[in-house]
Amino acid sequence: MRTREVRAFPLTDLQVRAADEEAGTLAFRGRAIVYDSLSEDMGGWRERIMPGAATRTLGLNPDVRFLINHDPNLLLARTAAGTASLVEDDAGVLVEADMASVSYARDLAVSLERGDINQMSFGFWVTADGWAGNTHEVFGIDLDGGDVSVVTYPAFAATSAELRSAAARQLGQAPREPDPEQITRALAETRAGKVLSATNRELVQNARDALDELLAAADRSRPDDAYPLERARHKLREYELLAQL
Repeated sequence: MRTREVRAFPLTDLQVRAADEEAGTLAFRGRAIVYDSLSEDMGGWRERIMPGAATRTLGLNPDVRFLINHDPNLLLARTAAGTASLVEDDAGVLVEADMASVSYARDLAVSLERGDINQMSFGFWVTADGWAGNTHEVFGIDLDGGDVSVVTYPAFAATSAELRSAAARQLGQAPREPDPEQITRALAETRAGKVLSATNRELVQNARDALDELLAAADRSRPDDAYPLERARHKLREYELLAQL
């Protein structure tokens, strides 16, 4: 099963304008992927999207949605519909879109022009990667079925359990054990309608990793004990959903 990754970059090359008054569209242009730039610290390691990482996937005409905050309900445009396109250059990948003049697109245009929203994020799958010291180098990505988004809170780069485990092995680190009380507080805050902070999101992801390991061990030791495993899997799915908030 492929594991989706999410990364964020400052929004550059921004342009928002009325593209067609009669058709009621808004034109957007911005850079979603930045090549050859170190990410923020992701727990003792950093990441670099290498030049040309998107060349192959873009050559296959991927179906990519342009969203707000990775929310499928806030669809702005889509490559499959011909309303969005991804253009690669030496610096990375640009998004060009004719956004429908719906209320949330018009509101977004105001926020972008004011500078209240100034970063983008993209959802993808790693197809080729390696390590150079403590830097994770991504040589190939798959964008088909993924998205590019303008985002309000992009500081936390969501990485999969597999990649975090690989980073821990690369750095010779032992996996961090989650604090049950902190996890409980994070879940309570989320259920109360509060935004999950970057710190609490990392706690949830650490708990998900730990539970995933327990599930694997339980599968090996007691394959006939289906009910406890299903209950644990339900909790794992809950953690995964919370980690995406």
